[in-house]
Amino acid sequence: MTTSRRRRIASIGVLVVVLLSVVAGATRLDEALGLLDWTADRNAARGYLDRTFADDGLVIEDRRVIEDARLWMPENATYRIVVGRRMPSVRFGDVAPDFLRYFLLPRRESTDSRYVICLDCEPSDLGGDVEVLSRGRATIFGRSRR
Repeated sequence: MTTSRRRRIASIGVLVVVLLSVVAGATRLDEALGLLDWTADRNAARGYLDRTFADDGLVIEDRRVIEDARLWMPENATYRIVVGRRMPSVRFGDVAPDFLRYFLLPRRESTDSRYVICLDCEPSDLGGDVEVLSRGRATIFGRSRR
């Protein structure tokens, strides 16, 4: 067998492999696009809060209250976060306060702020001078009356 004939056979072999790869990829493309379309439809069907808080309430149970805090607090306001004692700290620990610090930007945390977000507590845990602006099952957003 001559060298030119071997090259021709190798070229034909490469062409066959490339064509088979293209055909196999094209037949699987519809299935791959269908999966992506299903995922996009599922995400589009979710509401704004569900897309924003993708944790399904595992870290922040009362998403609406946190959204109220984000919308009602002025951007230049400061806030403080209080974690209550009713449930074990394993649930909130540092995760929920850290999430709030990120989510409520550009606002900054301050220990003497008028605005307060209380995770897993009752209004009585905040003292008598806090006006409750939004309340869920385990989360309170309020403002000091001072």
